[in-house]
Amino acid sequence: MGMKRRVLSIAACLLAVFSIALLAACDTLNDLKTDVTIEVGSPISIDAFFEKVPEGAEFMTDVSGISTSEPGVYQLKIRCGKKSADVILRIEDHTPPTGEAIPQTVYLNWKMPEAKDCIANLSDFSGVALVEYQNGVPSFTEGGEYQVPVVVTDVYGNSAVINVPFTVINDTTPPVISGIRELELEGNPDQLDYLEGVTVTDDYDPEPMLTFDDSKVDYTKTGTYELIYRASDKAGNIGTATTTIKIKVASETAKNKTSSGDNGTYHVGDGDPYALARKVMSGLWGKDDVATARNIFNWVHNKFSFRLLHGTRNYEHAAYRGFTMHSGDCYVYYSCCKMLLDIAGIENMRVDRYPKLNGKIHFWLLVKLNGEWYHCDATEGYNDHPGVWFMCTDAQINDRYHKFNGALYPPRAGGSKEFASPTPVPSVEPSVTPSPSVSPSVTPSATPTVQPSADPTTAPATDTPTPTPEGNSPTPVQPADPTPSSTPVPVATDTPTPTTKPTDATSSESADGE
Repeated sequence: MGMKRRVLSIAACLLAVFSIALLAACDTLNDLKTDVTIEVGSPISIDAFFEKVPEGAEFMTDVSGISTSEPGVYQLKIRCGKKSADVILRIEDHTPPTGEAIPQTVYLNWKMPEAKDCIANLSDFSGVALVEYQNGVPSFTEGGEYQVPVVVTDVYGNSAVINVPFTVINDTTPPVISGIRELELEGNPDQLDYLEGVTVTDDYDPEPMLTFDDSKVDYTKTGTYELIYRASDKAGNIGTATTTIKIKVASETAKNKTSSGDNGTYHVGDGDPYALARKVMSGLWGKDDVATARNIFNWVHNKFSFRLLHGTRNYEHAAYRGFTMHSGDCYVYYSCCKMLLDIAGIENMRVDRYPKLNGKIHFWLLVKLNGEWYHCDATEGYNDHPGVWFMCTDAQINDRYHKFNGALYPPRAGGSKEFASPTPVPSVEPSVTPSPSVSPSVTPSATPTVQPSADPTTAPATDTPTPTPEGNSPTPVQPADPTPSSTPVPVATDTPTPTTKPTDATSSESADGE
């Protein structure tokens, strides 16, 4: 019995000594790291604060409320036994963004796509600030396969290079037009399908654009006229084919016409403009809304010649004049573009110049493409701008001809404000009567010609819950601000607001094509 008591006594002593030693080890916290940095997205672990974690070490602070998905600095409390200490936890982002290359197919003479349109599925904990070509916008001198490096950078300056495959096509062969035949017409032009049986093929472009040029045709006089078909591919090559059209005019059709066939007004006949528009539209469809809209504005711009008109404006009369006479002022250009866009199912709205310039108004369109509103104007007659305004932001169409009251329209692409109106820039004083420019050949550009820039993403907020006096919640410490690249936002000027929004109601107000 005495022996048993001695054994138990010795065991009790050894246990007491071991407990005292363990408690002493915990109490010291000698190898505690008081300032620790972890990468964004990593879990918070007690192991990060010790070379060798002592038995019983734990967080006094509730770290479950800390999100490691964004950078931040927190003050925590750790204890072991009876000892405790304050430590700093830093969550930092040193990981570059990730993304996937979108292979590009372009023609040699195309405008290159924006760098941001070459990358998909961009992802970063802190947000992507900038997407740009590593060596500047690529410029190719011959066709072939290329790898173009695109750099993606987050708001903390971490960058990754993604190589984008570019297939560059050097296409110099024009499309081939087939099925041309001689045509005959008696009555209104909307009775004839100019494109029936006509086909166009191309070696590269699966959807070349086909139009017809009847500028030499006088629909008000009996006779035989030349009719020219034109087909253009995405590389800008143009193929042509010529036929003839015999016009026979009934006396009741001709009696109200002047000898020139043009009375200088919007009303030149009572035919159906929608039927004409549908026939024109049959040759203007593209692979998507952007391509289709571009075809529409190119067709109207290249087909029509500018002429100042008088009389009361009427949308349907103006469109009928455009589709039959191929001439008119900016209201005729607008009406034909709108009717074609409506048939194509592309959302659009009229824009009126405000205030007037030299007492005259001007009309163009806002068109919704790729989910945003862009300015588009097909009007000819600008000596200093012979081409088409297509998918333009406020800044890109910023001239005296296109000043407008932004309060009447939805926000536009390019970061415009709801009540913004572009500030006119000085330009050459226009002549009293706009001079029609030489009709340019169709020059397609890359699809889509999207202009918005890659605006930096705002740095993440560092708001965190306010700590309690007991230290049960993390105490955030304000981290140093990141310095992402930034894009300045243009400041818009205010413009007086008209009392009514423009509509397509008839009006006798003078229009121009400046």
